[in-house]
Amino acid sequence: MTSTQDPEEYSAFSQGISGEMPNGGDVILAACNDNYYRLFAVDLIQSIELLGIPQRLHLHLLEPSKAILDEATQLRATLKHVQLTFTVDSCVLADRLAYRTVYYTAARFLLAPILLNEGVERLLIIDVDAVMNKSPWQFFSDKAAFRSGGFIFRPEKRKHWYRVLASAVFFNNSGGSVRLAETLARSLARTFRYKPKYHIDQILPYYICSLARRRFWDFSTFDIPEGLMSYSYESGAAFWTVKGKSNIDQFVNERDKLLSAS
Repeated sequence: MTSTQDPEEYSAFSQGISGEMPNGGDVILAACNDNYYRLFAVDLIQSIELLGIPQRLHLHLLEPSKAILDEATQLRATLKHVQLTFTVDSCVLADRLAYRTVYYTAARFLLAPILLNEGVERLLIIDVDAVMNKSPWQFFSDKAAFRSGGFIFRPEKRKHWYRVLASAVFFNNSGGSVRLAETLARSLARTFRYKPKYHIDQILPYYICSLARRRFWDFSTFDIPEGLMSYSYESGAAFWTVKGKSNIDQFVNERDKLLSAS
């Protein structure tokens, strides 16, 4: 999983993960610790299962307890439509951080190039605090396969760290997209040596994309379709998700209604 060109930090990450990789195709990726597994991941899985269509879902488990690993294994055995795989992350890069959540939010992007190099064709990275309302793949046109990646760009924001929203990111198995995923992963890993106290999973994609547009003639991105992620629970959205802790009660209420109605 590692390369001789990998920086020390990214090699440490790669060597600190274990588990089963998805076997190609279109994959949804989310990451969670024990708490978020029980609060959100189980219901995300169930919402996908209730749609009744085949879907690969990969969970990147952050320092999971044996109990969570047992629960995930038992849940997987009951699924008919969700092809669930999961990796275990020992989170060695979080050891020197003041706030482990800074690592937790970035870990899924560290894993992304590994999944692509393992054969995943299209990779959609989402926040785990979401439920699926309909399949997301219909939202992506054929043009997405020829772009380096898809992000929720917000150029109107004054502060740079708000100009990319990390709740949905798209990569594919083209050379340019894998290169972008690898650059982002290694940049994130390298940045952890400076012990950041703030989330870096949004500001680094913004700067990397800004620089790449000027340096590589074949670099291009696209905006994640507006209907993919919804904070207002629209019936046509692929995912319903929560924005900020202040809205968690409404999210839980809407999530429960969706799961009970299916």
